[in-house]
Amino acid sequence: VHSNTCDKATLFSKSFSISGDLEGSAPSAATQEEETREAVGTVGLLGGIAIAANTLTGPAMLQLPATFQRSGIIPTTATIIFVSILCNLCALNFANTISKVPGNLYFQKEIEYSEAFRIFWGKSWFIFTQVAFTTCILCQLLASIVDTAQVVDTFMGSTFANATSLQFVDNAGTIEIVQWDLNTACNNTDILNVCVAFNRPTDSDFIITGGYVFCALLFLPLGLLDLKENVSAQIFGFFALLLFTFQFIFAFLSEGLDTSNVTWWGHKWTCLFGVILFNFSVITAVPAWLYEKHPSVQVPTVISVSSFGAAALYICVGLLGAMSMPRVDDNMLSSMIAGSSGRSLQIGATLFAFIIIGLGIPLFSVLLRLNLTGSGLCTQRTGNIIAVWLPWMISWAFYRGDAVKSLLAWGGVLFTSVVAFLAPLLLELHAVYVNTNRGSIPLLGGLLKTRTAEKIFLWILFLVTALSVCLAIVGLAMTGSVEEKIDIHYEGGDIEFFQEE
Repeated sequence: VHSNTCDKATLFSKSFSISGDLEGSAPSAATQEEETREAVGTVGLLGGIAIAANTLTGPAMLQLPATFQRSGIIPTTATIIFVSILCNLCALNFANTISKVPGNLYFQKEIEYSEAFRIFWGKSWFIFTQVAFTTCILCQLLASIVDTAQVVDTFMGSTFANATSLQFVDNAGTIEIVQWDLNTACNNTDILNVCVAFNRPTDSDFIITGGYVFCALLFLPLGLLDLKENVSAQIFGFFALLLFTFQFIFAFLSEGLDTSNVTWWGHKWTCLFGVILFNFSVITAVPAWLYEKHPSVQVPTVISVSSFGAAALYICVGLLGAMSMPRVDDNMLSSMIAGSSGRSLQIGATLFAFIIIGLGIPLFSVLLRLNLTGSGLCTQRTGNIIAVWLPWMISWAFYRGDAVKSLLAWGGVLFTSVVAFLAPLLLELHAVYVNTNRGSIPLLGGLLKTRTAEKIFLWILFLVTALSVCLAIVGLAMTGSVEEKIDIHYEGGDIEFFQEE
């Protein structure tokens, strides 16, 4: 389906040159014929929700309990709800804009993310969005790979004899085999209820672990498949998400909820918006899914169910996890996989990381490759190198925790905010001015009856979104000077914690 890139690029260039179609004059006979042609997608309602949900439940989801403890119940809950509404509105408006492409009223053509910008706005915006989209997805990929590998290594070190890694020793200039096991490395970390494999100060920043290699062997081949070929795996991952989420909620309730673990307003909010923004990047999957969906599947249903359902999931898991685990780690699965919450939850947490976070890796790879190849920018082979092989070749450098936290925060604010919010809204504003076609998606349930009402709504939505992104960037920039730091000192194998005022 996605292979005829040269023919599609020629077709879209011709569509872009038909200024009458874009500016609202009478469509050509060819365009009218294309509008009556039925879409050929086969992905049903469940498959669409599964793809969207698995895009939303990325690695930043693991930070939510710690985010609730830092930022408080009210600010974190309000931010999740607010961002989910923005996500829903931006995704629906972007889908409606894609339906305004001549001959694509019912998504008969494969219009990938950056191709929509080229059709409506030209080559410069096409190149800009290609760079932004690629960077955004790579951030998602790197964080997902690192988080999945870390929990696998922790599980191996706590369940089997040890976890194994190859580490480059700077002072000696050699590569050594370094092992890690829970009992030896983390015997005194009960105060934080957390222990992450190969996260000791003595571990090298240049490290390749057994869990990393195992994940590569399992998930890298899936990234070479197409979106339709990944649907079955995504549906399986969606049901696994529901199963393990209920297990976590039941475990949190069984452990007992301590309201003293979390406050109403929190004490630090600098990274709040960046971490949550990083979750809501469903719009990256919308263009590819629109072409593959079955004609009977309603776009608003899939996007609304997935975005608002994800928000409810985030609040439940984040808040209950924060109340049941004192001083929870940024990756909430770490302590579970270390075995601190019992054998059943240890296995469930490991499978959650493997199935939910892990299956997001090939999905992100597929979306990135389709955006690169869908407009003829590069060949299938080059797209696979960039979207599949490159992330696995470089993500080992981000294995240590501080790098992942910085990647989540800055990647969330700078690139996800552009790709998932600002750029689509700008395109939608531009399209509503140059194109009188109203599209096929009813906005706000059909309340926007006129183009003037649509323009006013889009301007308000864009200004609110831009202001939110600016506040997030300012807060993130202030993080280094205002946050409390926890120093970890190793003295004879013991760990000593203290806060620096």
